[in-house]
This record gives sequence, C-alpha cells and structure tokens, in this order.
Amino acid sequence: MVHFIVKIYLLNCTFANYYKKLNLTLKILLKMKIITIILFFIFTIIGFSAYSQDTLVAKDGTVLHGEIKEMNHGTITMGTSFSDDDFTITWLEVNKIVSSRLFRFTLTDGSRLYGTIRKDTMINKLIIEDKEVGTVSIDPNQLVYLKQVDGGSFLDVMNLSMDFGYSLSKANNLQSLNGSLNVDYIMSKWGLKGFYNALLSSQDNIESTNRQEGEVTGERFFPKDYYAKITTNLFTNNAQDIKLRSTYSASIGKYLIHTNRIYLNTDIGIARTLENYIPDSLSDRKNIEGKFGIEYNMFDIDDLNLFLKINIFPSITESYRIRSTYNFTIKYDLPRDFYIKGSIDYKYDTKPLEGMYPDDYVYTFGIGWEL
Repeated sequence: MVHFIVKIYLLNCTFANYYKKLNLTLKILLKMKIITIILFFIFTIIGFSAYSQDTLVAKDGTVLHGEIKEMNHGTITMGTSFSDDDFTITWLEVNKIVSSRLFRFTLTDGSRLYGTIRKDTMINKLIIEDKEVGTVSIDPNQLVYLKQVDGGSFLDVMNLSMDFGYSLSKANNLQSLNGSLNVDYIMSKWGLKGFYNALLSSQDNIESTNRQEGEVTGERFFPKDYYAKITTNLFTNNAQDIKLRSTYSASIGKYLIHTNRIYLNTDIGIARTLENYIPDSLSDRKNIEGKFGIEYNMFDIDDLNLFLKINIFPSITESYRIRSTYNFTIKYDLPRDFYIKGSIDYKYDTKPLEGMYPDDYVYTFGIGWEL
C-alpha cells in the first residue's frame, strides 16, 4: 500500500513537472510571438523607409539612394544615410529619377507645379504628376527649380539665408557690424519674400552710423512668366538725416529670361513715398513716383552666384527728382550650406536735402548660412 502511494506521488510530481514545463513553453512561445510581431513591424517600417528612398542615376552610371532635397541654380542636392554631407550633381548630368515624394517646381515658362516627378529615359523627358493639372511631360532643360515639400510645413517651402560681418580697428576705436536676412515663401500662384540689411558703426569723436533697410514683397504669378507685385520698403540712415523713408509700390512685370542658369526680369509700376527727417523742424516730403525695376541673377558658375538689382523712381509730383537704387551681390557657396558674400548697395537722389550728398553707398562682406 505504501509502495502504491509512493508511485502515485511520483506520478503526480511528473505531471506537475510536465505542466510547469508546458506552461513555461507556452509562455516562451507567447513571448516569441510578441517579439515576432514587433520585429515584423520594425522590418516593415524599415522596408517602407527603404522603399520611400529616392534614386538618382547619373549619366556615368553612378547610383545614389537617399532624399532629394532641391534642384536650384543648375545643381540637384541629395542627402544620404552614409554621409553627413549632401551630394550635389549637375542637373543635366542626371539620367534617371525615381521618387514618390512631393515637390514644387518652377518651369522656364513661369509655370509652378506641385506633385511627384520621374524621368523617362527612353524619351529623355521629365514626367510631373501635378495634383491639379495632371500629367505634364517636359524637357529637362525646362525645369528651373525643384524643392521637396513632402511635409508641407512652412519650413519645407521657405528659403532663408542670413549673414554677418564684423570689423574692429585700433585707430579711433572703429567698430562696424553688418548683417542681412533674406527669406522667401513661394507657392504655385503667389509668393512672399523679403530682406533686412543693417550697418551699425561707431568710432571715437564721430557720430555713430545707423543705416537699416527692410523690404517685404507679395507676388502673384500668371501664365507666360508674367507677375504682379506689391512692395513695402522702409529705409533709415542718420548720415543723410533720414529718420524713415517709406516706399509703397505696385507693379507688373515679366521674366525675359528664366532658365536654370539665368534669371532676368523687369517690372513697371507706381509708388508712393513718405519721408521723415531727423530734425523734426524739417518738413516731411510726400511723393508719387513711377517705378521701373530690373533684376539679373546668374548662377551655375561652379559655386559662384551673381545678382544685380536696379530700381528707378522718377517723381511725378516733384519736378526733376529721380531716385535710384542699385544692388550688386556676389556669393560663393561653402560646404554645409555656409557661404561668403560681398555686396555693394548704392542709392542716388537728384534732389536730396539741402546740404546733403546726393548719393549714399555701403560695401559689406560677411559669412552666412542658408536653410
């Protein structure tokens, strides 16, 4: 009897061990299932990430996988996971494009599109799938500008650059600080852009110089590269006793040349100018003026960019007065979106305040960074 009880006890212990082992096995399998599901999702996400990568194939056979960021000034930029620096390729050397991302485009005829892009190597055409227009087939030379706007956020669409310069001289304790900020936000049918320039200098026994200028322009684009724009320009310069010159203008214009190497556009319109002077006893000046402007931008000279802007304001209400502004800028691109820039800003007035020089100019040089 005792022997039988011992056998039953041992058998129960065996079943208990089997049960524990079975329970442990089930728990392990369950954990493995959860891990398998997690791994499945991880690899799925990785797979989708890999699938959403862009591909560029150059004419020499070089293949790049990554993220197409922008094509500007005749050069396309791609970021890759294996390098901290972006890769750049001359646009006309690209043989094939594969991407499912969303971009905004500017064409030589002034058209602005939003959609995806691919290149049909059989017919050497770019195929743009615009959300509104539909399928557009163009020659690669017709594409002036491309930028990724996949996220659609403000920063995806905006371009921004800023630079600063500083000089210090022992003679008369001369110190000078100059800086500029440029920004634009361009959509398919309208755009907003602006700039701000400042020059502040001081030295012993001489009055400090404060010269600042800011401008905001709203543009509306039309077919065949025509456009209309409204501009507000604010200028102050204590060296000319100008407390504030406010110029509000409206004009229409057209791009005469619009390629991925050169921009040339002109506009004509009317302006309203209000001038306040530092001695409050001086009478303010109010003018209605005509406006004629021209802009020339040449790029794709390696990393060099040349820009010239001229505005002429012949007065309608004040006889024999013509104001004009000239800006020439040369910029050289450096790695990691840095650049060095030099500029000349010149203003001329045929009828300045009595005792003031008719012209005003400033030369600046600085290093900057662009987004």
